Amino acid sequence: MIERIINFLAPDKRHQLMLAFNGEFDTIIDLPEGKFIGVNIAETPHLKIIEQKGAFVYGEKKDEVS
Repeated sequence: MIERIINFLAPDKRHQLMLAFNGEFDTIIDLPEGKFIGVNIAETPHLKIIEQKGAFVYGEKKDEVS
């Protein structure tokens, strides 16, 4: 799934992911329906990781509870 999403990203978004990967910092790109793809992201109370491949993750943003 991660590779398929990366292949369909706009070139600037793919570039953003690769810069984060090469620079070893984190970044998240929002996808439709509350999903995201990111690099160097850990699961948190607000982010649920669905798939991980190396430093790349695909997941879902959870609603914040106030």
